[in-house]
Amino acid sequence: MAAVFLNHKCYYPLPMSPLIRLFLLVVISLPAHAAQVWTLEATDWARPRHGEWLVAHPPLLEAVQSLQQQPHSTLRLRYPGGDEGQLWVGELQAWLVALGLESERIEVLPGGSSVGTIQLEVITDLR
Repeated sequence: MAAVFLNHKCYYPLPMSPLIRLFLLVVISLPAHAAQVWTLEATDWARPRHGEWLVAHPPLLEAVQSLQQQPHSTLRLRYPGGDEGQLWVGELQAWLVALGLESERIEVLPGGSSVGTIQLEVITDLR
């Protein structure tokens, strides 16, 4: 237990009850959560693309619809690392913005779980 020093005296913080610790743990874990994860496959992305295809492609359509239903949410794009992954996610992000999604609502993170996929997650801020 850490001691607090005030005016050269040593004070120990009051012990927390297990109920208070549990409450704090729940509160800390509430600010953001991912409701669902969609995946965009590299094989789908390799096809010629245009706006109509993008807005009708099921993973993108479902993710954007979920995002629009939750006003304080962001779309997290987890992409495979490396230059190819950065180019892919950059192009996807540019398409999403061109189709009307606010760039502030897009979060881009490297380190997706698979080399050939981009994961799309709608992250909701519960505050």
